[in-house]
Amino acid sequence: MGFFKQNPLFSGLVALFLLLFIAGVVFIFMASGSASDAKKAFARAESSYRSALALNPAATPANLQASEENVEKLAKALEAQVATTKGSAPFIISQTPPTTEAAMLFQLEAFKEQFTKDAAMVVPFGKSDDEPGIGLPEDFNFGFSRFLEEGDPPPTEFIPIVFEQKEILAYLLRKLYDSKPNSIESVQREMKEEVIPAETQPGTASANNRPSRDRLKKDEFEVGKISAQVPGAIETLGFRIVFTGYTQSLRLFLKQLEEFELPLVVRSVEVEPFQEQVTLADKKDDADNPFAIFGVETEEPTQEELEAATEPLIEDILSQFTVVVEHIQVLVDASGNVASLEANADSEEQPL
Repeated sequence: MGFFKQNPLFSGLVALFLLLFIAGVVFIFMASGSASDAKKAFARAESSYRSALALNPAATPANLQASEENVEKLAKALEAQVATTKGSAPFIISQTPPTTEAAMLFQLEAFKEQFTKDAAMVVPFGKSDDEPGIGLPEDFNFGFSRFLEEGDPPPTEFIPIVFEQKEILAYLLRKLYDSKPNSIESVQREMKEEVIPAETQPGTASANNRPSRDRLKKDEFEVGKISAQVPGAIETLGFRIVFTGYTQSLRLFLKQLEEFELPLVVRSVEVEPFQEQVTLADKKDDADNPFAIFGVETEEPTQEELEAATEPLIEDILSQFTVVVEHIQVLVDASGNVASLEANADSEEQPL
């Protein structure tokens, strides 16, 4: 220690060199770690690069450009496909719902009154001009009993959906009236109003119970498994119409829906006899032999009459038809913007 005290300059230099040596060792150790990390990063990048080159097609600039052009073409094709699902004449129904509950209720009342009057003006198939009128149940509400029975309008948040149902039903009823059915037994719409808690006030009982799915009215229904609805992609509105008439009415009604003015799809058709079948031959026998009920026989039929009797003449009978129809709205974004499509694809590929 005495030597270092007698030579302070030398001692200071030794201490400085010692510190520099230690600092150099630490720097070399840190640089070695950084070099190791850099080597690993380089190895990963090289592996990714080789994997990209091994792809078929490879991720070259030319292939990437071709891929983007393909995405643009597919986006345009999707846009055209979605456009075809809107029907050939979507403008025939109004797209502007009322803004108040009172206005919506007024429209529903006018809707009921108009189609009740129109039904009385139609001459159904099989009826004469002096007995016109499509038969309707008493005080028929055309699917809107929930609002018309008590005069309680739909809540403001459900006005757009109820208005759209009214517009689609108006189109369906016009087509049905053109088909000249004998009577309409029921019109049901798919229940779309969600459960809304009843509002309560201090000192009073619960007021104004809003519609709920567990209390369906007689003119409301749920389509169930036969629906074409796909959550997030396809939204639907279902309607069930029960009417009576001849086969000609059903055929004409379905043919008009096939024109696809609106995106309507017939989900099911049920047919039930509405009265007993009567053959024309039976009617002819009774008319030709008025004494048959007394057991009196008439002359034997001629050969021509026998040949005519063998013809399969069957009178068209009244039937009851149940038709379930869905209005379809495609929710898929058909934008041709490649960047937005790629962003959506990237978000869907995010790991859970």
